[in-house]
Amino acid sequence: MLRPTNGRVLYDGKDIYAVGDEYRAKIGYLPQDVRFYGNFTGRDYLEYSAALKGMDKARAKKRIQELSRSVGLWDDLKRKCTAYSGGMQRRLGIAQALLDDPAILILDEPSSGLDPYERIKFRNIISAYAKDRLVLLSTHIVSDVEQIAAQIMMMEYGLIRHIHTGGEYIRRMEGRVWLVEMSAEQLVNYQNQAVISNVRAKDGRMEVRIIAETKPVGDAVQAIPTLEDAYLYLFNYLPEKTRR
Repeated sequence: MLRPTNGRVLYDGKDIYAVGDEYRAKIGYLPQDVRFYGNFTGRDYLEYSAALKGMDKARAKKRIQELSRSVGLWDDLKRKCTAYSGGMQRRLGIAQALLDDPAILILDEPSSGLDPYERIKFRNIISAYAKDRLVLLSTHIVSDVEQIAAQIMMMEYGLIRHIHTGGEYIRRMEGRVWLVEMSAEQLVNYQNQAVISNVRAKDGRMEVRIIAETKPVGDAVQAIPTLEDAYLYLFNYLPEKTRR
């Protein structure tokens, strides 16, 4: 819709503005903030979206049935979209993005508002869909990225700083994540001196997960690193010059 002030977007080596409608037909998109016309039912919304995508009625009807069942909305299609819960609206948006079986799927914070069960179901749908297609997923929910993504790009101030697989990020963190037990009072004094990725109460004391190059205190034990640890290490621990 808007022309870029810089750079180009290429699809199979061709500028997308030269490809035109053919390119747009290959895109499925779920925005972070899904909006609906007030009088639309779930079925109205999906039929309207299918018409905008140029789908014929028979195919649209079949896809709406398949996808509404996949995302658990088949029994709610007659209800107004505005009466849906936040999680139901996200699921309806996901069904819309998948309608035309696009070659490229762009999802912006897709699991926002979903409960744990819905999030797992969503991850399974996207993982299966991504088998032979390109899925671009933008999210702050690390567990979604760990479970779905084959390649993870970490961005800062609009610039891509790192591109690795999830396993590669975690391997780079080996020997840099530690567990330390301390009192709540000690934690208050210690928290400004270290990068802490998690704290939990344990038998009247605090178990503190610390990211450090070397053993932070004498009784610290090494922990199995996670992708979240890697993110904190790369963007909070490393000196500015090293990070960039």
